[in-house]
Amino acid sequence: MELAQSIANIIDRDDFKEQMETLGFDKFQSMEIHKGYTSGVDYLRYASTEYDASQMKSIRLGLEMGLDVSYYSDPKFDYRQMEEIKQAMQDGVKLTFLIDPVRDYTVMREIRLASQYSYDVMYYVDKGYSGEAIKQLRLADKNGIDLSFYLKEGYDEFQLKEIRLGLEHFVDVTKYLLHEFNSEQMKEIRLGLEAGVDVSAYAMTGFSSSQMEQIRLGLQEGIDVEDYGDPFIDPVSMEICREEDNKEKRSLELNEEQTQEILKGIMSGVDVSLYADSHYSAGQMEQIRMALEAGKDVSPILDCNMSPEYMEQMRLQM
Repeated sequence: MELAQSIANIIDRDDFKEQMETLGFDKFQSMEIHKGYTSGVDYLRYASTEYDASQMKSIRLGLEMGLDVSYYSDPKFDYRQMEEIKQAMQDGVKLTFLIDPVRDYTVMREIRLASQYSYDVMYYVDKGYSGEAIKQLRLADKNGIDLSFYLKEGYDEFQLKEIRLGLEHFVDVTKYLLHEFNSEQMKEIRLGLEAGVDVSAYAMTGFSSSQMEQIRLGLQEGIDVEDYGDPFIDPVSMEICREEDNKEKRSLELNEEQTQEILKGIMSGVDVSLYADSHYSAGQMEQIRMALEAGKDVSPILDCNMSPEYMEQMRLQM
């Protein structure tokens, strides 16, 4: 009562924060108390050094909403737990299983969210499963999937997420159900399955998730991963090799202008195999095609290092 009176006596003073500091409050706690005073709520409900500023804020906001903050105003609740209880009150969820400072806020959140559509997670809560594990069960249940078997089989919350996503995306999760795979390895196998590539090239515990990623990307890009699909090659070297293979692959691909020159040659009946090579530019292809169409021996100009202009000079002199 003495502290409450002291605060009431200085609440309107210009040096309020400085005076509050002498009472053991930091500037953030003082701000929350003053905000409560300004908004007309009973700020003395939380004007105690037992609360940090975040806890004060949660209680203040609850008071401003007209909630019965006595359900969560115990200092044993941290700010995040207070927020979960406050949200549950707003959602109209029964508070019976939430009001326990021992429960992690993530578990509180899952109890709250599951209660909104009558999904009972208390069995898993009582068994001590983490909030993230229970979250995966809840999300799976919303899509008609029962993950409880995998939970009981000892997969952790991060592995459960990958199993859930695989089942939701209709891929063969048995490809990555080895307990030895961590969640990141599982993710790379799942992404490969979703992309329709042959994951057998890397679905082995000897590959790290980073190595798996490089092999998966290579398969998706249509390059030969045998060059670097080796667990003894580090991920950075794998990436360099993949980029080099991609660069070579791109160099073998014809652009639209090159394709047009080959089509023109086919239409005019010349032997396009002499210049149907991506190493020739479209301009070089044009000069070779025109020489062929004129019945000339093109062997002197079959050089991709020769400029189109020089090819043209030589063609005109043939």
